[in-house]
Amino acid sequence: MTNIVPQNNALDQWIKRLDNTRLPVYQAHRQQALQALQNPSKSLGDIAQVISKAPTIAFIIMREANRSHSTLAEPVQTLENALSRLGLERCGTLLKSLQDDQQADIPLPLRQVWLIGQHLNIQAVGLFTTRMARLWQEIHWGSLLFLSPTWPLLTRHPELFTEWERRVLGNNEPAENVERELIGMPLTALCLGLAEHWKLPHWIIEGYRLLHDNPQQLVRALHIARQFDQPLLQQQKLDQLPILNNWFNRPANTLVFTCGLVMAAHNSWGSEQCLRWQRLISLYLKQPLDEVQKHTHQYAVSHAQMQRHNDLWLPAQALLWPWDTQRLRLPAVQATAPTGENLLQWRTLCAELLHSPSLFTNTVQITQRISQALQACGMRRICIMSLDRQAQHAQISHLHGIKADTLLKTFTLDSNAVLTHLLKQPTHLLITDKNAVQVKQHLPAELLKLFPHTHWVIASVSNGSRVVMLIAADQSAENLHPITLQGFKKTLECIERALLIFSSRKG
Repeated sequence: MTNIVPQNNALDQWIKRLDNTRLPVYQAHRQQALQALQNPSKSLGDIAQVISKAPTIAFIIMREANRSHSTLAEPVQTLENALSRLGLERCGTLLKSLQDDQQADIPLPLRQVWLIGQHLNIQAVGLFTTRMARLWQEIHWGSLLFLSPTWPLLTRHPELFTEWERRVLGNNEPAENVERELIGMPLTALCLGLAEHWKLPHWIIEGYRLLHDNPQQLVRALHIARQFDQPLLQQQKLDQLPILNNWFNRPANTLVFTCGLVMAAHNSWGSEQCLRWQRLISLYLKQPLDEVQKHTHQYAVSHAQMQRHNDLWLPAQALLWPWDTQRLRLPAVQATAPTGENLLQWRTLCAELLHSPSLFTNTVQITQRISQALQACGMRRICIMSLDRQAQHAQISHLHGIKADTLLKTFTLDSNAVLTHLLKQPTHLLITDKNAVQVKQHLPAELLKLFPHTHWVIASVSNGSRVVMLIAADQSAENLHPITLQGFKKTLECIERALLIFSSRKG
């Protein structure tokens, strides 16, 4: 995925790339919106209510209203304002220019994010409009369009959401690290830049400014919210920090709180991530935590009852599951040690590698035996790569347990500290949770497509004084068993000796 990252000035490049992206529009939604616009008995409020069921169309109209007006004019904050500014006839022309899309033509990740945005709207309106009735419009349109800066991105690159939810929500990887790897910058920075460029409702802009520019205040508030069973103490702490207190009670913050809640609920209602947002909402509303949880669950059910898309995930479904279940976090697959029979086979295979004169007549035969030895010591996924004489290019010569039909078989090895370390002399490097962020950015993208996770090993193998081979392998598990890792290291020694013997025979 690294090829989608702009090389220079990432924000400006992304804005230029996404600004005119054609957003998919459901055919039925477009027809309903046109009928509402052409109905003389409907008020602007009635038309806006119909279009709010199609957030993409609402976004397109509001963005066009802000683009086409004087830069001195105040940006529109609601769809009613946008309809008034453009005029119904021009809005009709705009809708007629949109292309219809069938559900099958719209990427599922984009439709899933649309659904999350609708859930965000249901939760925000339900939780906060009773207390702030006069701000209903801001809450409604701000929450409905809060995720809209991601829509053009996922229209072009729907695979990004799948990767993001797996790694950030499922594996608890730091969001900023994942996003810099995927798009070259934090997602909040991109969303803020797009929201400002399109002059989206100011609550949306304020929300992304909070997430990107001022997360420290949010962290302080989350810390106070943890003491949910001592509301008096919470209020005393807020009173002692007037700057934090004033910031915390900004109405626009409700969008951030609700977005955090629905993104966490997309994975699990019982996780600490979800609980901390519920505690924060409890602190903001000055309501008991169990009341907030009851309401958020009810709103999730209400949202699910409105849906007709059976292929999308609805958080209400997880309310029937055991409370600690995390949908995106699969149970850890623990690596197992090779059996005694496996190790006996491994010794036999190593002995064949070390036999002198060599038992092999070509490189295919010896590569196959190397793979078999690695399998016998416990490896389940193996990639063997041969190097050219200058060690500038690698060619995949053997794969086991890996499907890579679309992978380039030959790729360039860049000059960096990690690869220089591997190519200078025979060694091995274990990729773990602790070093993955630092190490993986220096490894070839082609290799990372095969091993996108952690807990795998890459090694260099020499033939005499020159490194001629790279081997990457794992156990398809959350770790590498110590016995397998020890067997892997011993196998490397056998391989080097076998290559020398094989080269001598060919000579």
